[in-house]
Amino acid sequence: MKNKIALILLFAISIPFSRAQWMSVNGPSGGYVRNFIFDGTTIYAATGGGVLASNDNGTSWSFRNSGLKSCDTKSLAQIGDYLFVSTDENVFRSVNRGLNWESASSDLDGKYVKTLVACNNVLFAGTYLRGIYRSLDSGSTWTAVNNGISGKYIYWLATDGTNIYAGSYLNGLFRSTDLGNSWTSINNGLTESSIASMCYFNQKMYASTLYSGVFVSDDDGNSWSSLGSGIPMVKGFTCLNGNLYAGSFGNGVYKSTDSGQTWTTANAGLTEKDIWAMGSSDSVIFAGVSSGHVYKSTNGGTNWSLCNSENTFKAGVGSLTSGGTALIAGTHGSGLFTSTNSGSSWTGSSTIGTVEIRSVASNGSLVFAGTDMLGAFKSTNNGSTFSECNTGLTSKWIQSFTFCNSKVFAGSGENGIFVSTNNGTSWSAVNTGLTCYNVTALASDNTYIFAATADCGVFITDDFGAHWTAVNNGLPTLNITAIKYTNGTIVIGTKADGVYTSNDLGTTWNSASNGLTPSSRIRCLSVYGNAIFAGTNQNEVFVTTDCGANWHSVSQGLIGSPVLSLYTYNGFLYAGLNAGGAWKRPLSEILPVEKAEEVNDIFIHPNPTSDMLTIDCPLNTDVEIMNGWGTVILKQEIVETTYKIDVSSLVSGLYFVSFKTERGKIVRKFLKK
Repeated sequence: MKNKIALILLFAISIPFSRAQWMSVNGPSGGYVRNFIFDGTTIYAATGGGVLASNDNGTSWSFRNSGLKSCDTKSLAQIGDYLFVSTDENVFRSVNRGLNWESASSDLDGKYVKTLVACNNVLFAGTYLRGIYRSLDSGSTWTAVNNGISGKYIYWLATDGTNIYAGSYLNGLFRSTDLGNSWTSINNGLTESSIASMCYFNQKMYASTLYSGVFVSDDDGNSWSSLGSGIPMVKGFTCLNGNLYAGSFGNGVYKSTDSGQTWTTANAGLTEKDIWAMGSSDSVIFAGVSSGHVYKSTNGGTNWSLCNSENTFKAGVGSLTSGGTALIAGTHGSGLFTSTNSGSSWTGSSTIGTVEIRSVASNGSLVFAGTDMLGAFKSTNNGSTFSECNTGLTSKWIQSFTFCNSKVFAGSGENGIFVSTNNGTSWSAVNTGLTCYNVTALASDNTYIFAATADCGVFITDDFGAHWTAVNNGLPTLNITAIKYTNGTIVIGTKADGVYTSNDLGTTWNSASNGLTPSSRIRCLSVYGNAIFAGTNQNEVFVTTDCGANWHSVSQGLIGSPVLSLYTYNGFLYAGLNAGGAWKRPLSEILPVEKAEEVNDIFIHPNPTSDMLTIDCPLNTDVEIMNGWGTVILKQEIVETTYKIDVSSLVSGLYFVSFKTERGKIVRKFLKK
């Protein structure tokens, strides 16, 4: 072998990247005004895009979302100087009228809080799946108070100033006479067990059901009678100047001047009649609709006018997938959407009966959507239409899917994992060995299935879920938020400890967070070739091409926090943001590796390789080996037609070999095992 120039190791000689940035796509749109509260000066609205506020009785509105980690807002309450808003993952509070928010407590972190009510300076929170919580210190700490509560879904809380009333989905009404210490079922006279809204007015409690109209009680809920008014589902009540107003889903606003005995429609000026919330200040009535618009009336409902048309907003995109030529977005609180033009326009699905989509996943033309209270839906036509597929599911909260060897697996938020061998027609629970049933994410390599949980770490099975084994050695936390499998490596995201990887099926784990913001909360992971993308709670997207040994930020131009979802599709990386819709960026900008020239006399082998790489090249040339990020890690001059380079010290992943020749730069690639 002829004399050769010594091999030079170079650390951090990077190729500059394009300055192009993320682009916001046109949607999907947000909506659904769910609740109002008036503090004597400002009217607030909880919406699918965060908290709207108006200081001039609805003439002008603005969002007040600073500090909110979820803008899928549900309910509002007030105690003293504290304003509270509930979301699908915590309760937040503000002491400056919503200009800044903070998590009220870590006690409710990760819990879907549907409804709030304050009584005698005690705050109550009704959740999905986790029951009712009470705070005696303005939200600083919370305690579960579920003695006597049997409902999984607490949909509405109300008070008459002494008693607390809880309306549930599927389990009727409950009452507490001792500030939550105990609860009693109070369903005498009700003909339906699903409660949509409640209101205390003129010494009577009103309860609206999903399908059976409005009921009233004048004896603290001991007995109920139907108003017989024929009002369809009422999503919200309010009162002003001795009159009661009910907002119906589909038929607009109804008004009663005799405590609900008779009702008249009050829709003049309303061009949208899917009412989701009613509210009032000291002189104005407000109606919030499914589009996110707010209407107001200054004359007791005689006339209405649209008052926030300029405040259109985008949805919180919590999950992304694709079916055929369609990009599919599942949103938190605004429904499911598809786009056939890379996000330029979106079509909302009308075949899923809830707006809360917790997960979407696809396999060919088959698309699955998991919801928060109606279970799983499937589409056999690339997401155009969906139908329920819940046979065998004992949980209606489905937050993850994966596919393995012609089987579909679904992870629930309460009852573990289910498998279907017939594309979702029926399901069976497969939980043997699981010690935690809140499954946050699933992944598969088509042999093994990997499950991430919120409290018990990572589990693995090699028999399609018949037996699960915990694999947590080396993990500093058991709160796992995301999981992917790529090139022999399991990659997990954690709530507060960044990323960990395992190359031995979870037997051992290693920190893989170099370059990430310290103590990052990983919201999502996505894999594309040898590249892994991570979205965080702090408006950041990172990429690694060496299985987490080094991460690089690719967040330039991205506006919105947190990053809820990531997905690669048609040459773009898409990011779903909290109340920010979907954004995209060309993969060619994020992974800018020069395209190989068509030259037939330069060869590298074996490929893949674990130790020695042989180069056959008839030319004297300079050779550079780059990782997928474009960083030059090895440099060599070659003066022989056949030459070997020791690459055993490189981490596993995809690499590029650049030859500088008289014909210009020529690029080959190889996989290091």
